[in-house]
Amino acid sequence: MIPQDEYNTSQDNTSTHSDIFNLSPREETTPIDSESAEPSEGSTQHAAEVEQIPRKPRITGDRSLWFLYFAFLATSLLFIYSATSTLAYRGESLYAPFTGHLKHIIASVIVAWICSRMNRSLIRSGAIWAYILSLAAVIATPLLGTETNEAKRTLMGVQPSEFYKVGVIFLASAVLSIRELNNNQRFYLFCGLTAIGLLFVAKESLSMGIIITVFVLGIGLVQTGFSKSLLLVGGIGAGLIALLLACLLLLPDSVVMQNSSTARWKGRIEDFTSKSDSSKYVINEDNFQEQHARIAIARSNGTGVFPGNSVERDILPEAYSDFIYAIIIEETGLIGMIWVPLLYILLFFKLSRWATRSQRSWQRIFLLGVGIMYTTQAIIHMCVVTGISPNTGQTLPLISRGGSSLVATSIAIGVCIAITRQIREDEYHQQLEEERKAQEEVAATEAVVANTTSIEGSSLPSSSDEADSMA
Repeated sequence: MIPQDEYNTSQDNTSTHSDIFNLSPREETTPIDSESAEPSEGSTQHAAEVEQIPRKPRITGDRSLWFLYFAFLATSLLFIYSATSTLAYRGESLYAPFTGHLKHIIASVIVAWICSRMNRSLIRSGAIWAYILSLAAVIATPLLGTETNEAKRTLMGVQPSEFYKVGVIFLASAVLSIRELNNNQRFYLFCGLTAIGLLFVAKESLSMGIIITVFVLGIGLVQTGFSKSLLLVGGIGAGLIALLLACLLLLPDSVVMQNSSTARWKGRIEDFTSKSDSSKYVINEDNFQEQHARIAIARSNGTGVFPGNSVERDILPEAYSDFIYAIIIEETGLIGMIWVPLLYILLFFKLSRWATRSQRSWQRIFLLGVGIMYTTQAIIHMCVVTGISPNTGQTLPLISRGGSSLVATSIAIGVCIAITRQIREDEYHQQLEEERKAQEEVAATEAVVANTTSIEGSSLPSSSDEADSMA
């Protein structure tokens, strides 16, 4: 059986824009009836006409992005099953935490597949609405949300800040690609709109606010370079962060303790900055998680204790979310320590490569935005686990347990896959246009040659004229 998606490669063997498959147009072929006699003149002419009609190839999104996505989910399933032992012990069913996480993964895969089927107009028109809906949820959370870990972060069982990150990426792709404004004006407008929701997010989760701030500066650097607007916004952001840190360290405890979130951050910063003395070896209530994360890393001995044999998973309160990387290292050693960062590096460079292939500004911004946002969050998580930065409470994207984070990140990955399909379609149409122009040039050249030949032929003397001249 001849496959239906076979491409025509009879023209030439030159490389095309795509490195995945040949984008040259395919041609319709008609089946040959071996029992019939010689085809008639009419059927032969019809077959020749059909063979010249190009048929659009079946263009899909980048399969390697799907592979990376499922590699993240497989890693998550393996280590969440191990890290949720305390939840299984306290629950009624041994497999309830794992099956709950499995349901979130199935829902996330469905959401990612739906988003990967979105067309260009739907993504463009829905970008602003995605930001508006996420902004409304973030604003409503402090008023109507449920308090979790001394902060109101959930609204009807959903964590709106996770969806706000995706909304900010959509906003960047919509605002930073407005042609009527210059680079500085677009960046100022983007920063102003982002700051509205950033105030509400940072109030309940300072680390989430820092991630969004780093994203704004990163996407601004990509889009505008070291422009005046970027330096101004970066200076204001650095000044605000320095002022906040000074207030946390210099204000008296009687003032700081009036707000639980402020008190929690002051304790984390003071614990992180006091590592130079002997107290860093003492495990207390303030550094309990960080110290046991380091113990988990030390227990690996480079080779790991094998998945399912972790000890610190029963001690760390957030082993399945905030400190999942420590459990991965404890159980798999250097293999897990390298495997997880490698996944994020591959994701970032794959999205960056597709961004360089795109001819549309909003597509480049969205692809780079997803890479910057979630790679930054993963770096912060790993820095906390290894003791490079103070505890932030940030999860590991696509690996840590949490339905809101999984679904929100899956939306972003699904849209990226849809954009890769659109880029391939643009490359296909561009290649058709180049081939059409090449054919027109060949036809024009042949017409000129034929015209020149006819003129030269008419200018030569006939044989009768030569005979008369000789007589």
